[in-house]
Amino acid sequence: MSRDDQRTEELVALAARLGIAVNDLSLLDRALTHASTACEATVETHDYEALEFLGDAALGLAVGHELYERLPDRTPGEYSRLRATLVNRRALARIAQDLDIAPAIRLGKGEEMSGGRKRAALLADCLEAMIGAIYLDQGWEAALRFVSEVLAEELDGAMMKDTVWDYKSRLQHHCQAERIPLPRFEVVRSEGPDHKKQFEIEAILDGKPVGRGIGFTKKEAEQNAAREALRHEGIVLENSRSG
Repeated sequence: MSRDDQRTEELVALAARLGIAVNDLSLLDRALTHASTACEATVETHDYEALEFLGDAALGLAVGHELYERLPDRTPGEYSRLRATLVNRRALARIAQDLDIAPAIRLGKGEEMSGGRKRAALLADCLEAMIGAIYLDQGWEAALRFVSEVLAEELDGAMMKDTVWDYKSRLQHHCQAERIPLPRFEVVRSEGPDHKKQFEIEAILDGKPVGRGIGFTKKEAEQNAAREALRHEGIVLENSRSG
């Protein structure tokens, strides 16, 4: 069997294991080829760097899409903060390790001997390049599906951390997970002068009041009402904060 045939079998097996449909194997091959191979090649080769650039953009959009779908009506700052916890080299390298893509990466001898196959930055780069390859080969829906699948655990875990999301966001996520309508918040009382008005707001889930909160702004009162609603639903709150 020739080296080209071995490479084709290797890539076909990888794609099958990861559930990736592939029309153009050369794109997947390029996504898993490091620049260090160029000095040893007898013919012109292409490395993953251009695909990594494209994959980084597709990854950012896919994660943004998932966040918007899972937690609607958040602020741009909240979306950006959570996306940053997901789209970083450490997280991507860990996912690449879980997917076991390292054996399929083509490296030059020098890069191989220096431990390049285990470097977090290289693994993260190759994963992004793979996303770029999937986007070019199969289109946006396939790229979005791949990102959603490989980041599913990270997305689920990150969105339930109090340090990242507020109580109202957690309550919305809980409703989506339980397949019930998103919560409503109704003002039940407001009193005091305009410069120091106090609000009392009630959180309503599936038509039933489940918690009240008080605050000097509607947002603060909603957060406190959502916190009580989460407690009512039996959700343990760790690293609790309000505001």
